[in-house]
Parts: sequence; structure tokens; C-alpha cells
Amino acid sequence: MNHDKPDWSAMVKASSIPKGVFTEEMKQTVMSQAQQNQRKKMNSPFYLVIIPLIGLMICMTILPLIDRLPSKAIMGSEATSGQNILLDYEPAKDLKFIPQTDMGVRNSTLLRLPITSVEIKEAVTIDGFGKYLNYTKAEEGDTSFFGFELSNHFSSANGEFYEIGYGAMTEVNFQKSDAFGLADLRMDGRCGPQRKCTYWISLEEDVVKVYYQMNSPIIYEQDLDGDGVTEAIVVTDGTQIYIYKNIAGQIQSVNVQSAFQTKYGDTVTYDPVSQVFQLTNEDETKQYRYAAGEDTLLQLLEQGD
Repeated sequence: MNHDKPDWSAMVKASSIPKGVFTEEMKQTVMSQAQQNQRKKMNSPFYLVIIPLIGLMICMTILPLIDRLPSKAIMGSEATSGQNILLDYEPAKDLKFIPQTDMGVRNSTLLRLPITSVEIKEAVTIDGFGKYLNYTKAEEGDTSFFGFELSNHFSSANGEFYEIGYGAMTEVNFQKSDAFGLADLRMDGRCGPQRKCTYWISLEEDVVKVYYQMNSPIIYEQDLDGDGVTEAIVVTDGTQIYIYKNIAGQIQSVNVQSAFQTKYGDTVTYDPVSQVFQLTNEDETKQYRYAAGEDTLLQLLEQGD
């Protein structure tokens, strides 16, 4: 195979300089020829196609990663990091696991009975609200029932009260409540030696409903996301934490431990004063607060981070 020899080859042969000596002029000539050859290669059809193609492949790889970055900064009094927790709420009928605290009472209209139709065993007056009643019915023998009478309500004027059902409660208390944007009253009390029960009650003209029943020793009512509707933060005997929220008129819940994907030895607590959820394990402690207008827990950074 024959190749055209570069011009500097003839120069070397024609030079009167002894063999083995390579002058500066010869060096510059070689470098100039190499650069010309390189430019020819870069202008070849192969390089004109492959270089843009590589650039396109790089863009297709990087752009999806850029789209996954946070689209907006979260402003607030505390700094937040990108390690936030999305809360996946579920309606009660679709829950993967029905918590023991949730008794499944949904929008149940209460039966209204004449007081004269029952035998009162115990009546506890709650100032400003009415009376808690424990009673029996002649047709039910010694079976215990419980309910309540409302003060300043048309039913009380008619000598009537509302029945919740079988059983009895102690240490009963009523308080006003706007939980879930649906309740008017909340009735708490002990419904067993180790169990505390809560009933949320709504008053609708001549209809009274128990909107929700829950068994738990600690229940906070707070507007976590700032939308003007109160959520319930429920802490069970086993220190599991649930958030119950009105989503499009339906009460749905999420388990905070599940959202954090906790492992054995991890603990989760809630501070109702600061509204901070805290996740602690053997390596670190992280704090989170509910995002405004979003079902997300934002991680709070410590001062100086």
C-alpha cells in the first residue's frame, strides 16, 4: 500500500545536517501537518454525525433528572430540606389495615327515645351541654344502654333523649368540636377499664348523628394544613399515630409510622404545641411539620444546618 509521504520527509533527506538531528523548523512543520490532518478528520461525514448524536443522548439522560428536582422552594420560619414525606391517605373501607382505634362508625343517625320509656340507672349532668344517661329497657332485661340528653334542644323540651347503643361509660365529658368541619360536639369517656372512647356528634335541625367513633387515650384536634378544617391526630395505646382528615367530604386516615417507613427500634412522637412530628432512631432525630395546603410532612433543619 502506497502513502503520500509528508513534505518534511524530503526536507530531511535533502538536509545537509547530519542524521539524527531534528531542527525546530522541522518540528513546527510536523505539528502544522498534524493539525491539518486532525481538522480533515473532524470535518469528515462520520464526525459530523456522531458528535451531535452524542450530545443528544447526553441531553436525553440529564433532562429527566432535572425534572425530578423540587419545582419550588418552601418558604417558612424554619428551613426545610428536600427529604419530605408524602402522606398517602386512605378511606376507611379501603384501608390496608383497620386501626384498632377506628370503630368504623360513619354518619349514624341516633334513635330518639322518650325518657319515660327506659329505666335510668345513672344520669350525669354536663353543664352547658346536657346529661349522660345509662339505662335499661324493660324488653331487654338487665342489658345496659347509654345515650345523652341535650340542653336547650327541642328534644329535651319533649322529654326525649338520643340513644348511642349498648354498654356504658364513665368519666364522661362533653365539649364543643368542629372536627373535620362536620362535628358540633365531642363526647369523651371511659368505655372499659383500659379504654377511652370518643364520639363526634353533629346536630342537624331535628337529626342528631354520631359522625365518628374512636377508641384512643389521646386525640388532638388541630388544623394541620392551614385550610381552616380541623384534623384529628390520634395516639393509640401502642403509641401508633394516625391522622384523620376530611378529604372531599370523606374521613380518611394515614398511619404516620407507615409514612416514615419506620424500622424496629424507631420511635415517632407528636408535640401538639409546636405541631411537630419527631422520628428518632439510634443514629439520629428528625423533625417534621405539616405543609401548608399539602398532604406532606416537611423535614425541619436544625439551626446552623
